[in-house]
Amino acid sequence: MVKKTFPSRFGKLPPLYRFILNPHKELRCSTCPDCAGKTLVRKVPLVVAVLPEQIATINKHCRYCPRCDILIVHKDELERMLVIAFEKRAPKVIGNEYLVIGVLEPTAWRRREKDSLLVASLPEYVHDIKEYLELEFIPAHWGPASPAAPPPR
Repeated sequence: MVKKTFPSRFGKLPPLYRFILNPHKELRCSTCPDCAGKTLVRKVPLVVAVLPEQIATINKHCRYCPRCDILIVHKDELERMLVIAFEKRAPKVIGNEYLVIGVLEPTAWRRREKDSLLVASLPEYVHDIKEYLELEFIPAHWGPASPAAPPPR
């Protein structure tokens, strides 16, 4: 795993989670990539910033390792949910770059159905991501582990 850092903060609540956006469709992370322990499924309201100047909150099932405090989101599933979220609201941003900037406080997620959350007040209810990690994955394959030695003469 490789660490990535982002200097600015969006949310005003304490940061939560070490975060992995899993780009590999064939890897679903039923075990933690850090400690190899079993991961749990946790539904988390993610705050996603989409360029230019769009914010979405998506309540998403994620993989979570409580030992390492790692939250794993599968990129293909998140992108599918972003397409659904922006189809009618802002179709021009579909396919644009995005960043998961934090996690919405669960009480604010439940309350948003009754009262709309304004973007200006959103930082009051957001936990930033503590640390961004990249997942390194080498798919299984057949063949020698090292290049074959030339035959003796």
